[in-house]
Amino acid sequence: MLAKAIITALFALTAWVALPAQQAVAQAVRASAATPAPADRARQWLTLVDDKNYPQSWSESGAAFKARQKAEDWAKSAAALRNPLGAMSSRDLKSIDASRSNIAVIRFDTVFAHKAASVETLTLTFQNGGWAVTDYAIE
Repeated sequence: MLAKAIITALFALTAWVALPAQQAVAQAVRASAATPAPADRARQWLTLVDDKNYPQSWSESGAAFKARQKAEDWAKSAAALRNPLGAMSSRDLKSIDASRSNIAVIRFDTVFAHKAASVETLTLTFQNGGWAVTDYAIE
């Protein structure tokens, strides 16, 4: 009985001591494992743009993106930029630069129906607990 009580107390103590450590590890994992997360978020956002769902892509953008342009202006400029390119045929991850704190620059090699070699560049910022697109360009 005494051994069982000691083991139970040790488990409780370990859990109490480990909680702050687990929280610190979770924060570190978010920071270190965040490298693939921005690319996934960029792909989700690009799907909205590919589908010409410009209002939702604006809504899901970061604060800096929204501060530069109203939703209607984004819809017009996005349509003017993307419509001449035609449908997206393929998109391959080219690079991820996550060297700055809470900022990731994602580049994709993208093929469109009317432009075979393009590079899409998205800048994402970690804000409000997630990655949000704050800039988008096509070369």
